[in-house]
Amino acid sequence: MKNILVFLSVLGLDLGTKKWADAMLPLGKRKKIAKNLLYFQHIKNSGMAYHKLEGKRNVILWITGGLTAVYSFFFLRACCSNEEAKRYGIPLAITLGGAYGNFLERWKKGSVTDFIFIDKGKNPPIFNIADAALFFGAILVGIMSLKDKTNM
Repeated sequence: MKNILVFLSVLGLDLGTKKWADAMLPLGKRKKIAKNLLYFQHIKNSGMAYHKLEGKRNVILWITGGLTAVYSFFFLRACCSNEEAKRYGIPLAITLGGAYGNFLERWKKGSVTDFIFIDKGKNPPIFNIADAALFFGAILVGIMSLKDKTNM
């Protein structure tokens, strides 16, 4: 049950913050949160990370829909399996919440609302809560998988 709550929390937080960004942040404008570090900058991304495949909505929907389906399978398996597999439930729930957040918005609107900008590095991305959840959830799954392999 806690896995479902984590999934729904990530999904709700993502969709809610995107709705907030659409209502409160002018498109294309940057708002300083922490000088030289954190900004809100509202953009519409019709591609994937760094605008890859921009304008290829159907291709992106097939790719992300397929990956979301695969993650859904592993999530359900983790929720209904033995104790060892259940450990993956929370990281998969985090990842899946992000995946569904971006997939649903892209399917409904044709693009994704990105609004978080960290001004560090050579080519910093503008991202959203779903992107962060996808990243951190996948990192957790990867670390857990590597740890499990080294303990065998």
